Amino acid sequence: MCIVLLYFVSMIKRYQSRLLLIIITIITGVITLVSSALSVPESCVYHPEVYQGVNLSNLSNELEKTGLLGEIHGTVPEENMFVLTVRDPDNFFKFQHFSVIPGNRQTQENLKKVGRHDQVCLQGKLIKNPSPQPHIVVKSAFVTESWEGLKGYKNYEYQADIPEELKYKNNAIFKVHFVDSEGNILVVEYKDKVLPIFVKNTELTKDLYRGDLIDISYKIQTWPGQPTHLNLNLNTENPLKMVDKLVAKHNRETTLTGKLVKFPQSPQIQFDVYAIEVITDGLPRYYTLVNFEDIKEFETIREKLANIWNDKLDTVKSGRNFLINPNIMIEAQGKINVISPQQANPQILLKNANKIKLVL
Repeated sequence: MCIVLLYFVSMIKRYQSRLLLIIITIITGVITLVSSALSVPESCVYHPEVYQGVNLSNLSNELEKTGLLGEIHGTVPEENMFVLTVRDPDNFFKFQHFSVIPGNRQTQENLKKVGRHDQVCLQGKLIKNPSPQPHIVVKSAFVTESWEGLKGYKNYEYQADIPEELKYKNNAIFKVHFVDSEGNILVVEYKDKVLPIFVKNTELTKDLYRGDLIDISYKIQTWPGQPTHLNLNLNTENPLKMVDKLVAKHNRETTLTGKLVKFPQSPQIQFDVYAIEVITDGLPRYYTLVNFEDIKEFETIREKLANIWNDKLDTVKSGRNFLINPNIMIEAQGKINVISPQQANPQILLKNANKIKLVL
């Protein structure tokens, strides 16, 4: 074992990024051998002071000792993709995403059963990775509270076949799923699948907003095989071109039409939120229908949308993390609101419920 480690050290300068990825695989394999099957960690206790400031060192210690508590941000089991979100207890908008790597077969099987918004306790280890998004190898996972927002509906079935649909192309249009404030972390959507992109030049990504539509020239990373990672092809003249910049629509008075969408109440929202699905260049955006100036009017808007929704419950279908009714088309008139690069969805600010019409 020592000889192998010395060999890695001697080669690190020449193959640094590649070796870091290989080392992750070795660490994962070692944990697989030494970890026991899934067990419920009795030590899972929430210590608010540990989570204040979302300090990576403090969170790493909690992960190794008592267990890290957070919420599942997203999961695509067939792609072996799991993302954990940990938030500052004093600031909802201060958070850290973690890529989760199952450390043993039992944990992998159990992670495949978790869903978005599930509250979990994970025990494992933070590992070095060339990506700016922290990666953790997990040896045990325990669901502390399940989200029941989509209960009773058939599980969503993904349509995109990744990486097959991208193998024989060198560019495509993607939607920005997440970008950090400096562009170091970029995650995109191709159809209904989410793909991380390894960023080498932040000048190309620093001004992006979530929801932007971009045309990128890419290469598929050879490792890891799951989930599929992309690289921007920096050998091309313009590897990232803007197709439709979402923030350019901010404060613009508009009328949009789309299928009615419902985001059921979750740990992030205290009530059901309604939206419309608007297709642009073949990709969907979800505009939430809100009124922040008049709470009473916002309640009236939600009540009107709920009545429209409840009239056709028999045609409701599940989306990735929401419900959608393809048989209900809504026209909404108001100002578009996009105030942050990380804003979950663009909003349509409605003056009143009369700005919503059912399209027959």
